[in-house]
Amino acid sequence: MDDLQVRNVSRFFGESVALNDVSLTLSAGTITSIMGPSGSGKTTLLRLLAGLDSPDVGKVLIGDAPATLGEAALCFQASPLYPHLNVWDNVAFPLKLKAVKASDDVVDQRVRRVLSMLNIEQLSGRKINELSGGQKQRVGIARALVRDVKVYLFDEPMAHLDQALAREIVADLRKIQQELGLTFVYVTHSKSDAFAISDQIVILVDGKVAQVGSAEEVVDKPTTLMVAEFLSPTELTVRRSGGDVSAWRPEDTTLTRGGAAVVESVTYLGREWLVRTNNGAAVTSQHVEVGEKVTLTPTKVFRF
Repeated sequence: MDDLQVRNVSRFFGESVALNDVSLTLSAGTITSIMGPSGSGKTTLLRLLAGLDSPDVGKVLIGDAPATLGEAALCFQASPLYPHLNVWDNVAFPLKLKAVKASDDVVDQRVRRVLSMLNIEQLSGRKINELSGGQKQRVGIARALVRDVKVYLFDEPMAHLDQALAREIVADLRKIQQELGLTFVYVTHSKSDAFAISDQIVILVDGKVAQVGSAEEVVDKPTTLMVAEFLSPTELTVRRSGGDVSAWRPEDTTLTRGGAAVVESVTYLGREWLVRTNNGAAVTSQHVEVGEKVTLTPTKVFRF
């Protein structure tokens, strides 16, 4: 199996810089999630990995050879399924193209395998308009996985699904990847998806690699304030002194009654409250009232 290598890649669109000197190694047999704010270059990078586009500077390699169209399978937010075909024929379609032309036995074996792995074998005879949104997305994923390629690319595949269904499909994808030892690249805005599925997370900001690491590393040891802000489920408290920046999350802040900070709002999160004050915020199991005075003490501080 071959690693994917992105070597000093830049991509320009007129005067706009989509990617700026990006270098990465995406290890074979692993899942790498690519995250970042809108416009950070995630989809541009995915298109380069797929061979759908070429860099203006640098190289994209699979092993030692340039990435070319046909070496990757793509799954999108809303996969373009064929309404006149049933589920089986939609999934089998890539194997029947002239460039592939797999034998009937190979088609049957591969389609059965991916339908079973994604728990949709019972839907094989249905037309696309008879499926729910989650079922359609499973069919789209199956049509990508049925191909025998070097890398499988996913562009926000859960974006239109509710959280419970997305979690279920993400768990199935992780299981399939581990069982078959496939190489996945997964572009997402969802932190929960990325944390659940990834061996490695790449965070792009303004077309540059801001940080690469495991879920634990990027969450617990962000290298920049922007990364910390992007990954925080709630707003950070930030303090600047000269050229030094300190920041902490409400989840890493204790609240005690009495003090100088005045509570400005209280938001119920399900089991805890997010308490915002005129001097920062805390997530706490204590219920306090707006106008009450409290003390906030950070237990973990990031310094940049």
